[in-house]
Amino acid sequence: MINPRVEAWQLIEGDLQAPQLVDLRGADAFARGHIPGAMSLPYEQLQAEAEARLHRGRPVVLLDGGGARAAELALWLRQRGYDAGYLVGGMARWVGELSQGDQ
Repeated sequence: MINPRVEAWQLIEGDLQAPQLVDLRGADAFARGHIPGAMSLPYEQLQAEAEARLHRGRPVVLLDGGGARAAELALWLRQRGYDAGYLVGGMARWVGELSQGDQ
């Protein structure tokens, strides 16, 4: 199991093994800039779509603007058997590369 609190350096240095990066922000914020490889799954949709979109065999790292909503949903996922954590400080503290657009 990953530590629920994931630091930016762990993602930048590849410290986690093949995590699923899930960006909980809205489509506009995601398009303006997101971590390369992250999927867009807005906060309001995660609970309804988790089973269909997330793989239980890989760790999940949730990302949001500041970390609070991602922490809440990481706990929700962990209670359902996912290996889940959240980016501490969210995208506000991200210092790595960003991709733009909706992919």
